[in-house]
Formats: sequence, structure tokens, C-alpha cells
Amino acid sequence: MKNNMKFSFGNSFNLKRNSALVILLGAHQPDQKVLEALSQTDNLSVREAFSSRGVLQNLSGVHLVILGDLLPISDVSEEILHSALDKSGIPVVTQDSFVIDPAEWLGRARLTSAKQVSFLPARQINLVNWSGGVGKTTLAMAVCKRFVRNTGLPAALLELSMGGSALHARISPDLPEFFTIATHKAEPALWNGVSLYPMDGRTIDVLWSEDPQGVRNLLVDIQRKHTLFVVDCFPGHPLFSELSKPKPGLINLVVSSPRDDAILQARRLMSEVSEPHHLVLNMAKSVSDRAESGVSIVLPYNETWAQSLDPRLADPILEQAYTGWKRRN
Repeated sequence: MKNNMKFSFGNSFNLKRNSALVILLGAHQPDQKVLEALSQTDNLSVREAFSSRGVLQNLSGVHLVILGDLLPISDVSEEILHSALDKSGIPVVTQDSFVIDPAEWLGRARLTSAKQVSFLPARQINLVNWSGGVGKTTLAMAVCKRFVRNTGLPAALLELSMGGSALHARISPDLPEFFTIATHKAEPALWNGVSLYPMDGRTIDVLWSEDPQGVRNLLVDIQRKHTLFVVDCFPGHPLFSELSKPKPGLINLVVSSPRDDAILQARRLMSEVSEPHHLVLNMAKSVSDRAESGVSIVLPYNETWAQSLDPRLADPILEQAYTGWKRRN
């Protein structure tokens, strides 16, 4: 690969003038693979630093720090550098880790700089519990609405229901249903920019038994077209095993209310679903609810928030999918 980047051993070199994203590469011997990955990204400028002092001097306006070995400087120790980086809120990654997944780290960098972004890594969030009434559908709707509004990127919401559709009840009974979409009789409805795939348990049994590959193809197509794919899951659904297989970008969030039966089912599921997985306690009312062990996210009981799909319900969940979300939104 031909590299046309020009180095200036002072402060920075430019990949594009007037670029939107600023990367600080701190290393006295930059990894060529890092430089190649950065050269393939538009609207990017890279600052360089060779010492810990140089990194601190160039932090202003930076969206991502890529660190390698630095020249030792007596007046700025590694401890001071790392403390400053921790407090800055800027994502930091080693050269080796950046090379493994540049898109992931450039996505995090964009989250530090703007609400409307051009790229984020694809994610699938499964919201799951055997028990009904724990708020999975409300949270799924809130997460999708918040994501599209703050990023401008596409999101899809799929409902795995064994009975009637909660999305039909919450939004409109006229929404095209999964069976209709899969059989090419309608396109998915858009709600607040979110592609909706409501499901009726009676029709999916027929579809799954007659054309399982067609269903799989539609699921692949949904994920290919959307940055965020949120699944409102019932574990007994025939598609759950398909959509819960471990893969990059999949996060299982087991949602529970403080009800004893819901907590019991949630803890059981935590031992069954693949990692990364987190326990979400929704509709918490008391201090004892909030003290429940093993909980990653606690969301309060608030009818106003639930009815309005308040961003405060969505942000803690999106933080699990995109590190740095809450800090920048």
C-alpha cells in the first residue's frame, strides 16, 4: 500500500484539511499498521507526540488517543499521564488494540465529538425475560428512538412475540407485521425513523415451519441495513435461538422488574444467555429494590418517563452498547 502521508516531527500531520475528527498518536515509533488504518479514513487529522509531555500538550480538541511506547520525560510520569487521560473523558487505546478493530475505536471517537455521526459499529441488543410486564417493549422503543434522534443512523426494532403484538397495541394496529414483510407483501413501517418489525406468534409458527431459510435471510437483511438492531425477546420464541447465538456486537440485557417471579426468571436467564450480558432492574421503587445484587442498570418506576420514552431510560442501555454514550449525549 502506498502511503502519501507527510510527517512533521513537530505537532501534527494532516490526512484531510478542515477535518472533523482529531486523533492523537502518542508513540516514539508509530506502528505502520496504525498509520495505514488511519490513512483509509476520510475527514481525519492526526497529531503526533513522542513523549508523555507531548501527549498532554496536544490533548485539546482530540477525540481519540492511540498510545504506544513513549520517550521517558522526568517531569511527566506515566501515572500523571494516565490520570490526566482518565479525567479527560477521551477514549484511549493501545496501538495493538486499535489495529484489531479500527472501526470500533473511530466510532467511539465520533461519540466524543458530535450527536449526528457518520459511523458507529453495528450492535444488536437483546432485551429478554420469560416474564411479561417488566418493560422490555418500552425500553426497546426508547432505546431505538433515542439512538436515531442522536446519531441519525438507522435502527430496527424486532419483536419476538408468541401472542399478539405489543407494538401494534402501543403504536398502531396497522403496522405491517413480520409475516407480511417476510413474504414481500409490505415494507416495514418507520416510526421516529426506526424500522419496525412487529410479530404475531400465530403467523410466525407457520412461516418458520414452511420457510426457515427465508426468515433467516430477512434477519440477515435487517442487520445489514441497520447500525442498531434491538430485539424485544421472549426466550421461548422459535427465533430466539437464532438471534441469541454469540457473535461480535451482540449484547444480552436481561430485564426484570422487582417482582419476585421476574427476578427469579432473570437470574436463571443470566446463567443461560451468552456474554456479554447484564441484568437490568426496571421500575425500581424502593431502596431495597436498588440494592438487588448483580444488577448493572437500575431504572426507576416513573410512568411519565415510560409514556414519553424518556431518554433517561435509554441512555444507560446505550452506554452498554457504545462506551462513552452517556458522557456525550
